[in-house]
Amino acid sequence: MRLTITMSGRQGPVSLPLHYQHLLQGMLYRSLENEQLAAFLHDKGFRHGKRSFKLFTFSRLFGTHQVDRGKKAIRFLDDFQWHIDTVLPELTQQLGQRFLLQREIELYGQLIEVKSVKMENIDIRENEIDIVMLSPLTVYSTYETFDGRKKTQFFDPDDEVFPHLIELNFRHKYEAYYGVPPTERLLIEPVHVHHRHRVVTMFKNMYITGWLGYYRLCSSPEQLTFLYHVGLGSRNSQGFGMFRLKSE
Repeated sequence: MRLTITMSGRQGPVSLPLHYQHLLQGMLYRSLENEQLAAFLHDKGFRHGKRSFKLFTFSRLFGTHQVDRGKKAIRFLDDFQWHIDTVLPELTQQLGQRFLLQREIELYGQLIEVKSVKMENIDIRENEIDIVMLSPLTVYSTYETFDGRKKTQFFDPDDEVFPHLIELNFRHKYEAYYGVPPTERLLIEPVHVHHRHRVVTMFKNMYITGWLGYYRLCSSPEQLTFLYHVGLGSRNSQGFGMFRLKSE
């Protein structure tokens, strides 16, 4: 279920650090009244081998804004929107109730008015969809150098490893949730991805390279619906890999 939350500052424009994803993630966890659910998602998640998946994702903030590169800050001047999606009904219910009932929240020391909450349940019925990224898509591999240091390599959409890692990540998430592997393959094709779609984000002192742009996905409708709700690629619960249908 996808939530679209429209907000605005109680006392005028809202100023945030340019890299604000960790603030949104923290606000999301704080909005969960069920402490067991919050602890499960934060500390454990759904396991596949050594990997853990939270099975929710969220977008960047959308609205009229100004960017101050020197101060590394962004200022939202009026209403702005935030999208959250998950395959977990209890998480949708908790967040929906929280934002509907408590119409005022705090973000980065500023009072925020929740103006509306929209819920949408999307079921994809096609085997092929064109999508637009709402938050950067990222995939990577981590390896150890000869001197024992760990190094992370992020991959570009034109790298031949990129579609393989996207599919592998999807398979792991699907099996972690359903307990069985997916029956169909997932194919991804960049349709319009330019160098300006490259986004480098700092999340808790780590630089993460991701990509916006337009892509085409091919799989079964059921599996594409699952992906729509949990996100593509890695670090979905940190604000990466959320997309919308191009037709939306």
